[in-house]
Amino acid sequence: MTTRPIDRGARTAVVAPGAALFAGLLVAATVLGPTLPARIAQHFGGDGQPDGYGSPWPFFWVTAAVAAAAVAMSLWALRARDRRTAGLVVLVGNLLTGILVVTWVWLAVIAQDPEPTFSGWSTVPALLVGGVAGVVPLVVLRRAAAPIERGSAEPLRVGPDARVAWRGRTGSAVFGVIGVLVLATGCTVAVLLGVRGETGGAVTTAVVAVVAGASTLVLARVEVTVDRRGLRVVSALTRVPLMRVPLERIDTCGWEQVSPGQWGGWGYRVSGRGVAYVARSGPGLVVETTGGSARLVTVDGADRAAAALGTLLAARAA
Repeated sequence: MTTRPIDRGARTAVVAPGAALFAGLLVAATVLGPTLPARIAQHFGGDGQPDGYGSPWPFFWVTAAVAAAAVAMSLWALRARDRRTAGLVVLVGNLLTGILVVTWVWLAVIAQDPEPTFSGWSTVPALLVGGVAGVVPLVVLRRAAAPIERGSAEPLRVGPDARVAWRGRTGSAVFGVIGVLVLATGCTVAVLLGVRGETGGAVTTAVVAVVAGASTLVLARVEVTVDRRGLRVVSALTRVPLMRVPLERIDTCGWEQVSPGQWGGWGYRVSGRGVAYVARSGPGLVVETTGGSARLVTVDGADRAAAALGTLLAARAA
C-alpha cells in the first residue's frame, strides 16, 4: 500500500486542531491560573449545584498530558502508511482532548463565581469543539489515503468430485486482555459495592462487566471456515457463531487489504457496507451477498480462502 503525497495545507489541517487545543489550554492556565483558589468545584449534581471540590491542577496536568499526546498522534499520522486508521486514532485523541480542555477552562471560569453552577447544556460546547477538532484531520487523512488494494482469486483447478474447503484462525490478543480487564475490574467493583451494602449497584455492575467482558473475549480468537455450506466465522473460545453466510446467498468473493479505518475501528463492525470482523490491518476475505451487502473477515491467506470459495461458487453455477 503506497501513500499519496500530502501538501502543506493538508498537514496543517491535521496538526493544527490538536495544537490549537493544547495552546488554548496553556493560555487559559496562564490567564486564569493566578486567580484560581486552592480548591474549586469539580463535580456537580443533577441540579447543577457543586457537590465535590478539589485542586484544579491535577486535572490540568492530566489534560495537558492528553493534549500533548494528541499532538504527537497528529504528527505520527502524517507518516502513517494506513492513513484511514491513523485518522481514526487522531479523531479519538482530539475528541477527548477537546472535551477535557473545554471542561477545565469552563471550571476555571465558573470558579470566579461565588456560587458556581454547571448544567447539562454546559457539555455541548466541549462536544462540539472536540468533534470539530477530530473530524477535520479525519477527513483530510482519508482523502490523502492510498486506494484500497482489492483482488480476486482464480478458482482452483479440481476434479468434478473433489471436496473443496479452507480453514484458518485469526484474532487479536488485545481483545483478550481487554476482556479479562473488564471482567476483573467490574467484578472487583461489584464486590466492593456489595460489601458497602449497595446490592442493586453491585448486581448491575456485575451484569454489565460479565456481558461486556464476555463479548470482548468472544472476539479474541476466531475460526474462519469456507466449504460447501458457505462462509462461517465462529469464536474459538466459546463456539459462538459470529458470521454465517450460506453459499446460496453469496454473489461474489475476493480479498482486499483491510484498514480498520474503513470500518470505523477494530472488532465486530456493522456499517452501511455490511458486517466485518476486523482484528488488524492486513488481508481480508470479503464476500458480496445477493442482498448487496458485504461480509468481511481479516485473516491470513485471504487470497487462498477466496480461491476456495470461488471454486465452490463456480461449481454451484455449473
